[in-house]
Amino acid sequence: MACAHHPEVETGLERCERCAGTFCADCFVVLRDRAYCAACKIELVRDLRSGIVPGALALATTGRRLLGVWLDGFVTTLAAYAVLIPLMIPLIALSGPGAREPGGLQIALTLLMYPVLLGIPLVYEALMLKRSGQTLGKMAVGVKVVTPEGLQISRGQAWARAAIKVILGSCLGIDYLPALFTRERTCFHDMIARTRVIRLHP
Repeated sequence: MACAHHPEVETGLERCERCAGTFCADCFVVLRDRAYCAACKIELVRDLRSGIVPGALALATTGRRLLGVWLDGFVTTLAAYAVLIPLMIPLIALSGPGAREPGGLQIALTLLMYPVLLGIPLVYEALMLKRSGQTLGKMAVGVKVVTPEGLQISRGQAWARAAIKVILGSCLGIDYLPALFTRERTCFHDMIARTRVIRLHP
């Protein structure tokens, strides 16, 4: 493991408390006994000047968040099958005994599967988060997506968060690994979109 800014440096490293990046002594500062990279230091100082206390949000647990993700996955999978099954019926009929080489319709239907399987979770997540900061899964487990200041997220944050989550969702859960190590339990999509997940009730 090396410094994010100086790959040649592999000793004396610290992990940023906010973004979980790894940095050498020249790239981080210690504030309130915690290490922060330059970018996160600026955000932290801005928060402190605004009267925001880091860590004051009632953050949702990783387990609760994962349960919400599983519930949302169940919902979007049902929706995807509801769209795909009618489209697959002609494909199955054309692929029956005696079928020749795959025709244009078969190829088109096959290629249509991928936009459906990726597009439905993307649109579902982005639209619901923009509306209320919650998906059906998040409502069920009592969590909500907000800004680091605890405010409603913007349309851009909602779409960026949903897109990053869909893209990284197929990478063996790598998107959620940082939540196990960062103080604010942020996943990669939280870090990039600048969001936090809070609990609404115990």
